[in-house]
Amino acid sequence: MAIQANKPNSRIFLLLGVVLAAAAAVAVLLLVRSNAPANEVSVVVSDTTIPAGTTLTPAMVVVTQVPLTAKPGDAYTDPVAVVGKVTQVALANNTPLVPGFFTTPALSITSTSGSGATAVSVETQITKGYVAVAIPTNASIPTSVTTLQQNSFSGPLVSAGYYILPGDHIDILVQSTNGTQGVRYTFQDVIVLRVGDSGTSASAAPDVLIVELPRAQVPLLSALVVGDGHEFIVKYVLRPESEWGKLTATGYTPNYVSSGAPAVPSVKQTIVTPSTLDSLFGG
Repeated sequence: MAIQANKPNSRIFLLLGVVLAAAAAVAVLLLVRSNAPANEVSVVVSDTTIPAGTTLTPAMVVVTQVPLTAKPGDAYTDPVAVVGKVTQVALANNTPLVPGFFTTPALSITSTSGSGATAVSVETQITKGYVAVAIPTNASIPTSVTTLQQNSFSGPLVSAGYYILPGDHIDILVQSTNGTQGVRYTFQDVIVLRVGDSGTSASAAPDVLIVELPRAQVPLLSALVVGDGHEFIVKYVLRPESEWGKLTATGYTPNYVSSGAPAVPSVKQTIVTPSTLDSLFGG
């Protein structure tokens, strides 16, 4: 009787195939998870090669996903923040955009012998349909206000401690001398082009903001600055980038928000009067 040769067990190969397939699936899953969007962030990058001195348009930039470890800490994430800016350096395609590419010197008006002053040009940065105008960093207050009020309207207190920089967006608060309207918002989402001083000292405090506004609004702001009415500027308020308006190829649409103040919650507090101080510290 012939001995029949052993045949491979098909069930063993089938089981081995299942195990290998499961292992491959796990490996693919781990690979996918390692590259999942949770490890990526959105950044604005150049969508073409951009020469230095170019004013960015919406077609030149795009939002893309990059690994979190590859994102520059100050990279832009919203294309609105870069459209309209002028590049100071040449940019290769697919370059993450950071503020350093658009850093512009503060306005510096330096005296020249016998020829007055020379200012830095800003006309290439003005948004279509807008014009640029200079406003003071301090408040132009009327003479009728008290000394205490005058002390509150210095440059640092009006201009957010001089932290306003080129490219920032600000709101403008005004107050009425007759006291009937109180402090309220007027102009909103105003773009700052330059911040500088009219002196020759590098350490001089800034005394002028160059802002851009629709042409029709400039007479209103100018009259407000020089005090033609009963209102005067009391604060320039810095806006977060998330509350900026929309910049498109056809112009800029400011983001106006409600000026109504939220209700201030009541708190338990001690009311201090002159008699309170006298009872505690008086002789």
